[in-house]
Amino acid sequence: MNEYKISKRLCTASSHVRDGAVVADIGTDHAYLPIYLARHGRIKKAYACDLNEGPIQRAKENISKYNLDDIIEVRLQNGLDGIEALAPTDIVICGMGGELIASILDNSSYVRQKGIRLILQPMTFVKELRKYLENGFSTIAENAICEDGKIYQLMCVEYDGTQKTLSNVELELGPKNLINKGIEFEKLLFSTIAKKQKILNGLRLGGYDTTQIEEEISELEKLK
Repeated sequence: MNEYKISKRLCTASSHVRDGAVVADIGTDHAYLPIYLARHGRIKKAYACDLNEGPIQRAKENISKYNLDDIIEVRLQNGLDGIEALAPTDIVICGMGGELIASILDNSSYVRQKGIRLILQPMTFVKELRKYLENGFSTIAENAICEDGKIYQLMCVEYDGTQKTLSNVELELGPKNLINKGIEFEKLLFSTIAKKQKILNGLRLGGYDTTQIEEEISELEKLK
């Protein structure tokens, strides 16, 4: 098999897809992830889904290039609309804002079925996404990923119906990340502190109350 490379973010996401899964890649763009999984014999079936015609066309071209039309089906759809008919076991949503991901999940009852795995990689509003996931979703695994000088967070979750209450630090950095730590986590921690320090400086210049942000930074500093 000729080597087929994908980004570190997508490669990390692929590691959480279960062998033999039926995968739905929401916001697939070029269909890189489904192609990677199919070429490595990891999946039974994949649906490369996107809202826009441009990405759909790019996905079709790439899938045909690798002769994977029998394994990967392209779907023009909005989020998880009609996902029940496809019956995926593993759903991947990477590269969107955390609030958009939360909205997509909130509009689908399918993701609340037992055994459905969600692999999520928000580009922004990570804390807000975790806050949403407190409503019945259990964290299976998490990763901090450093790629091209940026730090990303990825979370693998499944619905169990149990309400969670995460601490502020857990919302920021992830409960599993806090346990596993490692070099990538350290980069995430220092990046988060630096961002909050900038916010603190801005609040001070504006004469605003800085009590809350100072407490948040203090909590994070204890993890160094």
